Amino acid sequence: MGLPGIELLDLQLWRDLVDEVVAFETRAKPNRKDRDGRRNILELRTRMREFGFGGYAYLGSMEEVVIMRRDQDGSPYTQNHLVTLYNLDFCDEISSPVETLEAGRQVWRFEAIRQILRDQEACYDSETGAGYFLLLLTVRDQIGVTKLLEHFADPFADSRDYWDLCQVVDPLPTRGFLLGNHSWSLKTLIHDQLRKWFGNPNISALFFPVTKYWGTPIDFGTDREVSSPMLHMMALCRFGDKTVSSPLFLPEQFLTRASSVRANDDGTLEWEPEPGEPTGKRESPDSAAWFIQHRDNLITDPRTRKPRLP
Repeated sequence: MGLPGIELLDLQLWRDLVDEVVAFETRAKPNRKDRDGRRNILELRTRMREFGFGGYAYLGSMEEVVIMRRDQDGSPYTQNHLVTLYNLDFCDEISSPVETLEAGRQVWRFEAIRQILRDQEACYDSETGAGYFLLLLTVRDQIGVTKLLEHFADPFADSRDYWDLCQVVDPLPTRGFLLGNHSWSLKTLIHDQLRKWFGNPNISALFFPVTKYWGTPIDFGTDREVSSPMLHMMALCRFGDKTVSSPLFLPEQFLTRASSVRANDDGTLEWEPEPGEPTGKRESPDSAAWFIQHRDNLITDPRTRKPRLP
């Protein structure tokens, strides 16, 4: 489930692993031949059929379709099966508002994750299986300081401790926007919020190091382009045992144990720690090695010693 783009590049790589696709595509910029901006969604639907992918492509941003329960064509949005891979790209700053039927533009964009987890829980409760799924999040490394502080009003204790540490080393400005700087703050906000939403319906998660990269600059049709610093986050998730009072988040003290990574334009990865993160690592970033290091605790809950496989 996600935004594959009209080229379907990711889906072509994962073709043998994908049974069904839930795709989203926003309107293209209108022109004389396409005044409604529908050319991209039509091409996406055509290519999905050509490549033999089942599923459906919705018109509109993922966030608005999921929250409003319908797309811009009026097609109702439903999730019928447990999703095993979410590849979610947020179309704007995560704290920006989205249109909703009941509340107008009062719901922040990142709230779509909460609704996605509700839909996922409903499907998990009606299906069999281990309940593992992979959550990939790509967000623009941008947020207003006022909105940042508003959403970080009631954090977990470890999030607050890390935040206070970073404020000493790399203090936030008192106003204005963050754009590609103080990335530790947005990382902390997202990690904290995800853990709150995972708590009910009891989803345990292994978090991978945050990856920073430069996306395609935004062209507003003028001579000036705006840079696009991005953050990519990944978590391997699993629905927990109903008898366990709280989920398990790995590794413990993630904010101070996992160094951030920089993805370069040539495809190489290197460590680029944020304040408070480990420094001086010699080995190259390796997500497979990270998974192997922490997988036993996700597969077997150390508190119950019960296997987490079907």
